[in-house]
Amino acid sequence: MRILLLTLWSLAALVVQLTGHTYILPYALVLGLFLVFLGRLPGYRQHPARYTFDLLFLTYLWAIVAVRCRPFRWSIPVELALNIAEHIGFALVIGLLAYLIFLLLFRWPARRSLIAALISFNVLGLGNEVFQDIVFGGSLQPFDTDAWKDIGMNAFGSVLLYFIINRSNDPITPAPTSGT
Repeated sequence: MRILLLTLWSLAALVVQLTGHTYILPYALVLGLFLVFLGRLPGYRQHPARYTFDLLFLTYLWAIVAVRCRPFRWSIPVELALNIAEHIGFALVIGLLAYLIFLLLFRWPARRSLIAALISFNVLGLGNEVFQDIVFGGSLQPFDTDAWKDIGMNAFGSVLLYFIINRSNDPITPAPTSGT
């Protein structure tokens, strides 16, 4: 399974490079590093849904590559819907990744891990908007309406993730470690 995951990640990075959308590479690199880090945590390695989570994270990376690197454009309403879906997905996927790290690395209770993940994710989302302003605008500038929409969709996705995890019968919990 590791070879499949590495191949999926590598192909996504190759597509980004070949299409010239190299601004996606830092995101792909950070996601890859977090997946490697998460895969080294004993609670994650033993978790029955580990491969499902790994594939979910890489599927999201491929969704970003497909949306950002495609050679054609849709109508304005479709482009807006794709962007909204991208940001809600960003909140769900990266929020879940952060949740797992707080839960498994720090061994915090599920609710505390979830709240910490959502706060961390939204701070990351604001930082991402600042990063994009610097990269694409050349300087730090006030957020435009598109940036505020992105921040709002990140927040909406965070609330959605909160309800998904909070309402599940078995919030993602670490697998018991052997010998305990």
